[in-house]
Amino acid sequence: EMFQSLLLSSICLLVSLSTATADHASEDTRLLQVIIHKTPPPSAILGGSLTLPCLVSHPLPTTSTLGRHAVLSMPRVKWSVLSSKRETEILVARGERVKVNEAYKNRARLLNYASSPTDLTLQLDDLNHNDTGFYRCEVQHGLEDAHDLVHIKVKGVVFHYRHASSRYAFTFDQAQDACEDIGAQIATPEQLLAEYNSGYEQCDAGWLADGSVRYPIQMPREGCFGDMDGMPGVRNYGMLDPYELYDVYCYVENIKGEVIHGPIPQRLTLAEAKAFCESKDAELATTGQLYAAWNDGLNHCSPGWLADGSVRYPIVIPRERCGGSEPGVKTVYRYNNQTGFPEPHTHHDVYCFRATEPDHLGEDIVTMTDPQEEFSFGQVTQQAENEALGAVEFIPLSSISDVGTEADQLPTQIYPKDHTLPDSQTADFISMIPESTQGPWQVSTNQVSLESVPQTYWKARDTDRSEDDYTYQHPEDSKGSKGHNDNGDACMENPCANGGTCVENGSTPRCLCLPTYGGDFCQVDLEHCEPGWEKFQGSCYRHFTKRQSWEVAEKHCRMCGGHLVSLMTPEEQEFINDKYREYQWTGLNDRTIEGDFRWSDGNPLLYENWYRGQPDSYFLSGENCVVMVWHDDGHWSDVPCNYHLSYTCKKGISFCGKPPTVLHGKTFGRRRLRYETNSKVRYYCQGGFVQRQNPVIKCLPTGKWEKPLVTCTPGNAI
Repeated sequence: EMFQSLLLSSICLLVSLSTATADHASEDTRLLQVIIHKTPPPSAILGGSLTLPCLVSHPLPTTSTLGRHAVLSMPRVKWSVLSSKRETEILVARGERVKVNEAYKNRARLLNYASSPTDLTLQLDDLNHNDTGFYRCEVQHGLEDAHDLVHIKVKGVVFHYRHASSRYAFTFDQAQDACEDIGAQIATPEQLLAEYNSGYEQCDAGWLADGSVRYPIQMPREGCFGDMDGMPGVRNYGMLDPYELYDVYCYVENIKGEVIHGPIPQRLTLAEAKAFCESKDAELATTGQLYAAWNDGLNHCSPGWLADGSVRYPIVIPRERCGGSEPGVKTVYRYNNQTGFPEPHTHHDVYCFRATEPDHLGEDIVTMTDPQEEFSFGQVTQQAENEALGAVEFIPLSSISDVGTEADQLPTQIYPKDHTLPDSQTADFISMIPESTQGPWQVSTNQVSLESVPQTYWKARDTDRSEDDYTYQHPEDSKGSKGHNDNGDACMENPCANGGTCVENGSTPRCLCLPTYGGDFCQVDLEHCEPGWEKFQGSCYRHFTKRQSWEVAEKHCRMCGGHLVSLMTPEEQEFINDKYREYQWTGLNDRTIEGDFRWSDGNPLLYENWYRGQPDSYFLSGENCVVMVWHDDGHWSDVPCNYHLSYTCKKGISFCGKPPTVLHGKTFGRRRLRYETNSKVRYYCQGGFVQRQNPVIKCLPTGKWEKPLVTCTPGNAI
C-alpha cells in the first residue's frame, strides 16, 4: 500500500491533463482524420502571427469530373473559433475556392492549401486578445466528417505608465529605461494597435519603441480628439524630438514565477513591505509583473506596494467599490491630478514576486493567494483631458455606498480573466481613498478585454457513508470534562476535539470520534496525511493555486486520490474558507440533472451555504458548477463550469488497494490503485457462471476490504 500511495502521489504531481492524444486514439478506425499538431504548443503573441498546422491524415481521392459536380465532390474545409460560448467562422474552402469571413479579411489565410489540399495550415495575423479561444479545423467529405481542436491564449499586455512625480516627465530614453525598470519593455506601435483592437483606451500620450508618441481612443470626446477628430482609433503625434516629455506605453508578456498577495494582519510601510517579501523568499513585485499577473487572472481588491514605490491592485471581477465598473490594474495616486505615489511611511498591503520553475500542469497561470478584506472607496470620478497636454478636470459620476450594504456584495456572476465581459466599454476611472492624516488618494485604471472557454461535462459517481465510519471513546471524570456542569447537561459545551460528537450517557459524556482520531476527547491523531496535504476532522486537503476549469480540477483531484472538496459541516466550510482564502471550486454541481446538486465525491448534500438568491441557474444556462466566494463567508454561487479558478482537493486518510480476487468474478468499473475509505465495489460473474450472495464489498477504515461473500457457480450446476 505504501508503494501504491507513492505511485499515486507521483501520478498526481506529473499527470498531464490533456486528453487530445486519447481522443485521436479512439478514432484510429475512422477513414477521414484531421489532426492539429500541438507540439510544440502554438505561440500566440499580442500583435504577432499565429500558425496552426492542420493536416488531413491521408491523401484525399481526386476526381476527374468536370464542372459544378467536380467542385461539390471535393472535401469542404472550415476553420472556426469558439469563444464566449459562440462559434465564429474564420474561412471556408472547397476545391480552389477559399472564402474568408469579413471580420478576418486580410488577417486569415491557408498557407499551403493551394499546393497541397491535405495541408490545411491556418495563419492568422495581427493577433489581439479577442482571438483567444478554441480553434477548430474541420473537414467534410461525402458522408464523413472529422475535426480537431486546439486552445489558443493570446499572451502579452500593453499598459500606460507615468513618472511618480508628474504627468509627461519622460524623454524617449527615459521612457525606455522606465519600462525596463518595472520588468517590461517599451511597446511597439503594432502592440498598441493590437491592444486597441482588443478594446483598450487611454487618453494619455506616450512614447512607443519607434520614437513616435500615440494614444488609443475608443470613444472620441473633447480633449482626446488628437489627429483623428471624432473618429475612434490610435492617435499619432508622429516622430517627435526624443527630448520632449511624455508618458510611456510599456509591454509585458510572461513572468517566470508567481505574484503573491501577502496575508498581512496589518498593512505595511514600503520598507516593511520589502522586508515581508524577503521573509517569504520573494521580492517586491514590479508593475510589469503585476500587469502580467492580472492578464493571467490575478484579482484582488486590496491596494499593495510594488517595487517602484507605487500602490496598485488588479481587478478582474469589476465592482463599483473596487475602483469602478471596469476591470484593470488600479493605481493609487497621491494627488488629484493623478501624480505622485503614496508616501513610503503610509500603510498598504503588498504584492510579492517569487520566481518558480515551469509547471506543466495546465496553462501558465499566476496564482491568487491569501487576499485580505476588500478595500473600500468613497467616490468614483471620470477624467476628461485637454488634448493630452492641457489641464485636468474632474466630472463626478456617482457615490459608492458604505461597506457592508447590499450594493457591496459580490455579483452572482463571476468573470475570471479568461471570460469576456458582455458589452464591455473601456474608460478611465478615478477613485478617491479618504485618509484621516493626509489628502485624498486617486485611483486610475487600465483595462483590456477578456476571453472565455467553452464548458465540458463530467458525470459524478456515488459513494456512501455509514455509522461504521466512527468510533466511540469515553472521557474519564479525572480529565475534568468541560462538558460536565452542575446542570447535568454534560454536552452543553462539547468536550470533543477534531470534529468529535458528544453523546450523553446519563451524567457521563461520550465522544463519537471521526476515523483516525482516538483518546478520551478524540484529541489523539492516530493517522497523518501524506506530505503536502493538511488534515482536518479526518480528511486530507491540498490546495492548488493553478486556475483550472471545473472538469480539469476534478480530474486532477481524482488523480491525486480524491475529489474536489465537499463541505459537510459549517466547521469544514470555515476551515477551507479561512485556510485557502480564494475564489475556488467546490465539488458541488448539477451537471447530471439540472437543479439536482450533488457533491462529486458522492457525499449527500447535508449542509448548504448558498449566497442570497443562489443557485439561480436556469435550463441550459451552463451555470452547473459551484464556486465558494471567500470574502463573503464562503457563500456559494453557481457559475459556468468553464471558468478558471483555484481549487482544493479532499480525500480520506486511509484507503484500500485493489479489491480481493473472486474466482470467476470481476468488478464493475475501471480498476484503480487507490480506493478511499467507504468506497464500494460490486462484483459480477463471468459468462456461464451464476452469482450468489451479496456482490458488494466496502473499503474499511483499517485500509482493508470486507471479505467478499459473493460466489460464482457454474450455470450447469444449478
